[in-house]
Amino acid sequence: MAICNASILRPFGLWLLLALAGVPALAQVPVAKPFLGKWSAEWQTDQHRYDAVMNITETGGTWQTYIRRRSNPCAGREVQLQHDKVTADTLEMTLKFEDAIPGCRNARVRLQVDDKGTVTGKRSEHELQLKRD
Repeated sequence: MAICNASILRPFGLWLLLALAGVPALAQVPVAKPFLGKWSAEWQTDQHRYDAVMNITETGGTWQTYIRRRSNPCAGREVQLQHDKVTADTLEMTLKFEDAIPGCRNARVRLQVDDKGTVTGKRSEHELQLKRD
């Protein structure tokens, strides 16, 4: 019986090995240098204007929204950035509010660099005004 199970699992094990071999290669895609560093970010929602500081490293980074209104419990604390997708001219990240502040939702940030080296971005659907610190 063990021989039968081994022969069935052998092809599965090969596919699993091949799939896992590609994971480190994906994780090692370097973040393009135009994105790395400390940034000031501003954005406008339907009701309010916000400011934040974003520090992007090769492995993640941090985001901190400045508190203007005490009624927003999700603003003011530093949260981790998670790199989700990295290409030569884009960086997609998740702001990990859920991990840092109970009851808050994660947010998405997408940055891109144009052929002149200018970095632009969005936080969810809102345009970011970015300035390198």
